[in-house]
Amino acid sequence: MTLIVLIIFIALAVYALLARRRHLRLKRACADAFARSYASTSPIPMFEMAYSYGEPVFQVMFASKADMQAAADANTAFLRAIAQACADRGRRRRPFKAERAVFFQHPPIDEPVVTHCCAAMRAQIGKTIAYSKEAKAYGLKTSNVGTPAVPIARCPWCGSALSPDTPTSP
Repeated sequence: MTLIVLIIFIALAVYALLARRRHLRLKRACADAFARSYASTSPIPMFEMAYSYGEPVFQVMFASKADMQAAADANTAFLRAIAQACADRGRRRRPFKAERAVFFQHPPIDEPVVTHCCAAMRAQIGKTIAYSKEAKAYGLKTSNVGTPAVPIARCPWCGSALSPDTPTSP
């Protein structure tokens, strides 16, 4: 009985290791595709890769709608590169469609863009860091089920003070 449990444990560990290697290889290929596609674009948009129901999804966030429209050729090149990188991901029930997995976004036109102290803080707003626009206050999320965020006075990544005036509107 213990031999069967050991074999199952080893099989799961090998599967997890191989899945992690596949993920890292795909992430590296997608980051390279992003860098190649947006090399001549200024300003370079933010890029994030995640998974939804086991399928890779990508978010490309532009600073403004005009920047997104100016990068139309780069967006097309990125879609082609992502489709090629994700096409051969093993046997699947349905083919990968990059048009459905890549989201090009920009902030609403009537809402000013809020910049935070560093890129790491900007990336974690809404995930591990809560930010209240009304109070201009930051907090560390402790739970996803409604417990209030713990107020913080300094950025956990760069150490800068998080005064109410830290975010600015360009």
